[in-house]
Amino acid sequence: MNKRKLDSLLWENIPIDNFIISGHLDIKQENLDDVFWDDVDELCVNRDDNYNISISCVRYLNQYKEIKQRPTVDKREFIPGETMPAGKLEIKIFDDYTVTFTPMYCDGYISKLDKTDYKLSCYCVEGKSVKTPSVIKEWILNGSKSGLRFCENSRFEYKVQGSVSGVYGDLQFPIKEELEEQEYIGRFIHFKYKDTAFDIHFVGNKYGPSWSTNLSISYFEKYGRIPSIEERKQIREYLSFFVGKRLMYVGESSFDENGNQIGFVMKNPGTYGFDIKKECISGAKTPIKDDVSFLHNYLDTIQKYIEPFSELYEKLDFASFFSAYWYAKKVTQPMDLPILSAALENLKRKWYEEVEINPETVLMDKKDFSKRIKPIKKMVETQFAGTEYVERMKRSVEGMNRMSVSEQLTHFFEGIDMPVGKKEKKALQARNFSAHGLYAGDSIDYEEQFMTSQVYECILVRVILKLLKYEGNYIDYGTIGYPEKNINCPSGSEVGETP
Repeated sequence: MNKRKLDSLLWENIPIDNFIISGHLDIKQENLDDVFWDDVDELCVNRDDNYNISISCVRYLNQYKEIKQRPTVDKREFIPGETMPAGKLEIKIFDDYTVTFTPMYCDGYISKLDKTDYKLSCYCVEGKSVKTPSVIKEWILNGSKSGLRFCENSRFEYKVQGSVSGVYGDLQFPIKEELEEQEYIGRFIHFKYKDTAFDIHFVGNKYGPSWSTNLSISYFEKYGRIPSIEERKQIREYLSFFVGKRLMYVGESSFDENGNQIGFVMKNPGTYGFDIKKECISGAKTPIKDDVSFLHNYLDTIQKYIEPFSELYEKLDFASFFSAYWYAKKVTQPMDLPILSAALENLKRKWYEEVEINPETVLMDKKDFSKRIKPIKKMVETQFAGTEYVERMKRSVEGMNRMSVSEQLTHFFEGIDMPVGKKEKKALQARNFSAHGLYAGDSIDYEEQFMTSQVYECILVRVILKLLKYEGNYIDYGTIGYPEKNINCPSGSEVGETP
């Protein structure tokens, strides 16, 4: 990939090509002593072919250059198995503008006749002004044109340069170098969220990698307020669920009330180690029908449940749930089943803690149960007297009041009013076969194995929809042909089948 093309993919619109500015630079670092920062000539940021952050850090060598004394640093001895401490680099570019690299690691250097290349890796780069942003535009990979229909068309003007900027409605964004002007028919939707709103723009592959469907989520102060970082994360998680693909946040650009850029964020996509291009090219599996003929109802549905989702996000730890859910979808079957099961187990546990208010998952009131088992515990003391098992047997009696994992799930499904079908019960049991190594040999029915994973995914989808109090139809990927079914109809079952 040539540099000109790669530069055109940088949405973040980084205002500085080289962060090392001679004469007026304040550098602070932590755990990066291997780099002689006072003598570095070039620090540039880019993206590699997989859209990860790529850093060029160079110290040029020449006989006329002032030789500076390297500061003395206490040598740190690493203990085998010890985690390398994360580094942090903070560069004050101007009095009101600071760029931070974190976490950052130095993996050594390569010395040549004319220069030294430091091998640096970094997960996030953030440029920040002291000003408060009036506009934040997030940049998203792995969107889906079919998974999130766009109901309106509006003409945007883009001017292509080293990075993207242009005109959005009434707001004009600065342009450093005007090249060929292009017009693009942009598609977007407008969502209300609590006391504010946001827009989702389909920006096409001219403004991001060609192997991805690229989106931008825009937040404006004039809509009411700009949501917090945590709220924006919840919004991306919610949209990912309905899009049927995990939206990958790779950064953002922030602007003041006059449209002047005052900050940026660059982040690695976070692909769990899987092939990002393969993931972006793969199709979306939307939980509900998004056909054009149902477009109005589809958009109404997404608008309706975004606030209930936000209310439950922290309460039921949706962050952990979806992290496991998206990871499991990339794992070879049937090893996805234990991961999906862990997601369900954690969600169920949080439900017992926060909704059912029964964190210990007991069958009866503890005081009532304690009274009832007193005669049994006395009998245990008599029958096992003289053995080493008295206390162990008493604990077993006390444990009779706790639900088994199967009973917890059954009560959980009943509590959210979700019928469970025969194939869903079989999928729940298949988790044990997978986790304990019983899925092996030449007798594996791969079609059945595939459909079992599909059914388990549908269980999780139905659970989320039920928690949101959704009452419509969902797409049953656990049945061949992927029919649309009522939320109360179990996955993998024939319509009308009794669970």
